[in-house]
Amino acid sequence: MKTSKWNKKIFAMLLEQAKGVRSWRQFAADCGISYVQMRKLAQGTQENPPRPKLIQKIASNAFNDIDLEDLMFAAGITVPESMSVRVSATPIESFYEKYRSLPAKDRRTVNEFVDFLLQRNTASSENTEKD
Repeated sequence: MKTSKWNKKIFAMLLEQAKGVRSWRQFAADCGISYVQMRKLAQGTQENPPRPKLIQKIASNAFNDIDLEDLMFAAGITVPESMSVRVSATPIESFYEKYRSLPAKDRRTVNEFVDFLLQRNTASSENTEKD
């Protein structure tokens, strides 16, 4: 496993999706971790990235097609292709219309997320070429 940059904001966005309709307390309980630690991760106030064991707990209880690979990459850990488990997601309809309806701050967040995904894709491609 390689390490890259810990991205608190992206990790928090993924957690929000992984939580689904549950409360933060329920999600933390489902994952078997403390509510305080879950909130620190969700608010982006934890200075250090979570360890892989904690990420595994979150991924195994995540909703909305958030998987281990997504969370690990946001935490700055790239998983070799042989270890990744990917579920294909359905495309978002009328993405551009939804994007344009967002306030400028939220569009910046979307742009940061796109950059994050591009970095992830580049890192994954580099790992595949090395193997």
